[in-house]
Amino acid sequence: MADIERTEHAGVSRRTVTKAMAWAVPAVAVATTAPLAAASCIPELTMSDRSCKCPGQSTGDPFTFNIELCAGGISCPDSSLSINVTKIVKRNSGDILWQGSQDIATGDCAVFTGASTDSGTWIDVTYSIGDVAQPLLGLQSPPDCDKVEDPIQVCAD
Repeated sequence: MADIERTEHAGVSRRTVTKAMAWAVPAVAVATTAPLAAASCIPELTMSDRSCKCPGQSTGDPFTFNIELCAGGISCPDSSLSINVTKIVKRNSGDILWQGSQDIATGDCAVFTGASTDSGTWIDVTYSIGDVAQPLLGLQSPPDCDKVEDPIQVCAD
């Protein structure tokens, strides 16, 4: 059998170029959108660790919720947008804990107090950012006030 002479071409193969392009395109897309996202910072709505509830059932009174909601977050400390809270509802019972219109500026907090027939595990918050309605925010019900280090409210015994 005759020896077949193989010659190797200097340079980069088409396969290598194609692979490099496939990885480079997403990286360029991410790099170009990052400054736009940073410029249009949107605040987050969170419940503070001071939020708590006072027991009800055993006292004959309704459960009283003291909820502190804060606008801001690490990703958006200085936004000029504010959050407008319009309703807080107990998911299990459907009891409205609070309803109205309360603006919270970025970096600030507001306290909402309301009563419910159950302590339940979830609260749903209706709110908007600027003029844009946001999806319901589901939050776990806060713990009893006597289990919170610096509670908004101290419950009567």
